[in-house]
Amino acid sequence: MLIEGYRRTELYCMLTGMGTETNAACLTPRMRISKRRCGGQLRTSILLQLCCVLYLPFSLSSNACAQETVDPGIEQQLFSQVNQERVKTGLSPLALDERLSRAARKHTQLMVQNDSLAHQFEAEESLPVRLRDENVRCDHDGENVALDSTVEGAHLMLMQSPLHRANILGTQFNAVGIGILKSGDLLYITEDFAHVLPNYSEPEADAVAQRAIGEYAKSQNVPVPTRTKRPQLQQIACDMALDDKLDSKKAAAIPGVSSAVAWTATDLGKLPPNLKKLLAQPLASGYSLGVCFAPSVSHPGGVYWLVMVIY
Repeated sequence: MLIEGYRRTELYCMLTGMGTETNAACLTPRMRISKRRCGGQLRTSILLQLCCVLYLPFSLSSNACAQETVDPGIEQQLFSQVNQERVKTGLSPLALDERLSRAARKHTQLMVQNDSLAHQFEAEESLPVRLRDENVRCDHDGENVALDSTVEGAHLMLMQSPLHRANILGTQFNAVGIGILKSGDLLYITEDFAHVLPNYSEPEADAVAQRAIGEYAKSQNVPVPTRTKRPQLQQIACDMALDDKLDSKKAAAIPGVSSAVAWTATDLGKLPPNLKKLLAQPLASGYSLGVCFAPSVSHPGGVYWLVMVIY
């Protein structure tokens, strides 16, 4: 069985607010040990002083803080500051994606309700699932959270933290969503970053995969193979998602099939090496293809599951 997989890259980083005189009235003396996830590893840090609060959430006193309000103007202000930083370093600016902003605002609301900064609360879905629920398809995602009395102060702290700065200046991202809620004198902030992919319909995704196969064959100076429609392959591809496992055996058992390839992809234009090897020679008897976009245990945000048979 020839297989090739692509894995999502995730970066989770945190930033708490500044313990300034402006917001000190809304801070409680309770401080917690918290875990910071970055690059798939959990690390434990301890919040030492309110005036030096990097990377860890702390609890807030809701008694001293007023009911939260939304101000789209300050979200736009922070978005502009993010892109100013990127442009200064020669990077392309990010697009402001309303779907990402909806996800960010919902998470910010939970931070206010829980009087705490965190990346995932109890009963809250993980970031990939939250983005999927907003109909965002992406292969990279990341998140910054912050608390401060001003947008400028929060952005400055984020840029001074290497891990948060890496999200803001990440070359892997092309879009961002920002959710800010004001509670009393404090701003709760969430920045959700993603490399957003085209949101293809099923027929569009199928056509893109077929086109990628044909274009690669041309690049190898071999005839574009003929495709034979075989609807059962799409079901086989979707079954792989349900099982969370690549399996070409079912496809290979179809009468007349000489070989089968199964793989996952976030970018349908990128073919796995083993498939490229097959396409480098003429496929005189043609092929059939099945494509299914679906989430799974190991791909909670969703991924394309593909299976191709050669006759």
